[in-house]
Amino acid sequence: MINYSFIIPHKNTPDLLRKCIDSIPHREDIQIIVVDDNSDTDKVDFEHFPGLNEPCTEVYLTKEGKGAGYARNVGLEHAVGKWIVFADADDFFHTKVLEEAMDSYKNQNQDVVFFMGDSIKLPSGGKGGRGSALNEALKEILRTGDCTKAVLLSIPWRKFFSHKMIKDNNIRFNEVICSNDVVFMGRVAAAAERLVASSLCIYCATEHEGSIITNKSLKNRLVRFYEECENVKILKQTKYKHEPSIYYWHFSEWFHVYKLDKYKAITLIPHALKTVGLPFVNQLFRAKLGLKREH
Repeated sequence: MINYSFIIPHKNTPDLLRKCIDSIPHREDIQIIVVDDNSDTDKVDFEHFPGLNEPCTEVYLTKEGKGAGYARNVGLEHAVGKWIVFADADDFFHTKVLEEAMDSYKNQNQDVVFFMGDSIKLPSGGKGGRGSALNEALKEILRTGDCTKAVLLSIPWRKFFSHKMIKDNNIRFNEVICSNDVVFMGRVAAAAERLVASSLCIYCATEHEGSIITNKSLKNRLVRFYEECENVKILKQTKYKHEPSIYYWHFSEWFHVYKLDKYKAITLIPHALKTVGLPFVNQLFRAKLGLKREH
């Protein structure tokens, strides 16, 4: 029986992918799925691709170049495990702690299990900040039992997802150039009922130049804004409809667009109002002084 299916989208970082694969405990109850998103031939040796022809590992070389969301969806099509675990190819697991978590939860009947994580900067190895907001949310779960803030954060890694929940609710990633995890986690929040957090630190996220999270272009910000719009529409139909943070992240992306292109941000206001309504107006007035300073 396969208990865990690990899904890893990859693009142009074979050395880091090798480290990620090697950090997963290789045992009989796992399936590792690597989906390459049309990497460049001058950066990847496809004849010696990490994971190729290795036990427990399946490699899918896609040529569509549709991004990590598409690659993760391909992985979901091939996953057979009871639990789905996502990782970015440039991150890695803390192997011994991950194996402890896998042994602890393999027979549990939760929809989502949240875990702690840490972050490092490459190549220096210094301490990074990725995932710090999720750590704070998990501390609140461990203290109060309230999973709201954690499940509304758009981070697919550092979690065990019930495969049954994903299949029963047909949950998939939006196939966009960035921020594909925003709506995915909104759909998870809408579907998941049984949520639990662990204090185990199983995952290390990396920060380095050239990664998609360092690209703060107007194009990427606009994609994120529209993803947040769709996410709000989903969450307004759930028990989280009165949770302020679902509007905060929507406004935050609009504000980032404003800082890059004020005219474009102004043209987005009608769409923002239609999506969010009065909470967007409230956020706008709260940021009024900040907007004036930007002028």
